[in-house]
Amino acid sequence: MEQDQQPDNPVTASVQRLRQEFDRWLETAMSQGGKALDALGLRGKRPWYPAADIVETPDSVYVTVNLPGVDPAAVNVSIAGNMLTIKGDAPETPLTDRDVAHMRQRNYGPFERSIPMPAPVDPDRVTAEAKQGVLTVRMAKTERAVARQIHVRGEGA
Repeated sequence: MEQDQQPDNPVTASVQRLRQEFDRWLETAMSQGGKALDALGLRGKRPWYPAADIVETPDSVYVTVNLPGVDPAAVNVSIAGNMLTIKGDAPETPLTDRDVAHMRQRNYGPFERSIPMPAPVDPDRVTAEAKQGVLTVRMAKTERAVARQIHVRGEGA
């Protein structure tokens, strides 16, 4: 027997485990059909997570999110506590029966992004603006979160 076929060879054991897992997936897919594909995340619309930047200034927190091609009116921005949530649906570029897609890397479909804030923000002082496919959300920090200069008194002062 060759060394690669010995049961105690770690590579062979790993390959066997991988093959068994793959066989289990195939069996599940064949027995449960579309439900299994959805459970394994192999089809259907799954939420995607748009790229975001978070910038903190002395009095505000800014979040910018790339949302190219998304109608700003269809974007839902909410804040609960210190968690900013952005939801929406990016349209898919339609193809006709005669079109051949050689590459499709752009995200489409439902998206959701929840972002914890690095400092407490005032939910009553939040603005959101979309410009050229970039959503910018500005949140003023709460009064308690804004840094203040404290005067230090010395003896006899």
